[in-house]
Amino acid sequence: MLMLTTAAWAQHLDFMGYPIEGNITDFTAQVRQRFPVQKRVGGDRYYIYQGTVFGHNTYLKAEYSRKSRTVYKITVTPKQIEENAFLDSLVAHYGEALEVQGGYRWNRPGGTVFLYTPEGYDPVLMYFDEQGVATFRKEQ
Repeated sequence: MLMLTTAAWAQHLDFMGYPIEGNITDFTAQVRQRFPVQKRVGGDRYYIYQGTVFGHNTYLKAEYSRKSRTVYKITVTPKQIEENAFLDSLVAHYGEALEVQGGYRWNRPGGTVFLYTPEGYDPVLMYFDEQGVATFRKEQ
């Protein structure tokens, strides 16, 4: 009898058609044509990329865990955008959002997408991969 664990069925969160999985080198290899690397900040465990997300020119920050270098979070920072315009783009792609304190959330297979607008700043879009976050916490 074949037994499959829950982990076998686990799915990674998708970011613009790319699964947020593996280490930072593998992730960069996947996205480099669409999102070229602008800066590697190894000491702080993140890479900065630049590209277009939902029609908006943005910077991306991919954060990774200490030991395995597993990508667990992508932060998208559009260059000068109004929150409602960005929210409309996200709703068109992900559907209606759950309004939460400080922003909007979409529960997706494999993780969570969160739009947050710090007071006085432009909106920030964050992707949290469930498996990557679990690895990050384990390696802390």
